Amino acid sequence: MELDVLSMKWLSALLFTACASSAPPPESAPPPPSPPVPAPVAPPVVADAGTPTPEASAPEAAAVEAEASAPLPLPEGTTVLHIGDSMAGALGIELNKALKAQGVHGVLHFKTASFIPTWAWSKELPLYLAQTNPDLVLITLGTNEVQIQDPSIRAKTIQKLVQSLGDRPCVWILPPLWEVGDTGLLPVIRDNAAPCRIMDSNQVYPGMKRLSDHIHPTIPARAEWAKRVVEWLQRERRPTPEKPWALAPRADSH
Repeated sequence: MELDVLSMKWLSALLFTACASSAPPPESAPPPPSPPVPAPVAPPVVADAGTPTPEASAPEAAAVEAEASAPLPLPEGTTVLHIGDSMAGALGIELNKALKAQGVHGVLHFKTASFIPTWAWSKELPLYLAQTNPDLVLITLGTNEVQIQDPSIRAKTIQKLVQSLGDRPCVWILPPLWEVGDTGLLPVIRDNAAPCRIMDSNQVYPGMKRLSDHIHPTIPARAEWAKRVVEWLQRERRPTPEKPWALAPRADSH
């Protein structure tokens, strides 16, 4: 009986050990949740200082365009010969001052009561050309002939005068008209003065103030006329290495 009791105790201990070893392990605690991942932040956009925005570059582009379209300065060291009647005298004195201010040598020869034939057949003009060898020739003639009855008779004379200048750049400055108007001389000059350019004083300086004779400009108007002539010349210059006073082709010009 005692053996049986011991056997029972031994059997019970054996069963307990077997049950303990076969029991499932206790559940482990769940892992802690992962910390939230922050959303990516885009880096700040920094404007490239070397690449201006369209708004910033607009004034610069305008400045470049203005510089490109700015008139060329007059060619220093060159000579301009100016011939004509009393209107050449009225314009030429102030014009020479304006030219001198830009380093250009102006030479003026005018005859008060002269006409287109006076200069076309003149012995003095070839002499003036030889003496000065001008880079540009200005002609201011026609004031005393705007009322002739048949302006067409001046056509060949105008052609002869222009031909006597050789291949020099030249500009015929049409006289500023007054109340008497024009019988058609100015169109005849336009049609026969090629290759000289035409500068129409009536378009360049409308409303020119006159002296008591109602023909010649006042002293202040002469200075303004000269200023506008210089501006016109600056706009129209298309210099080449051989001809610093070369001008844009006739379009026809004014």
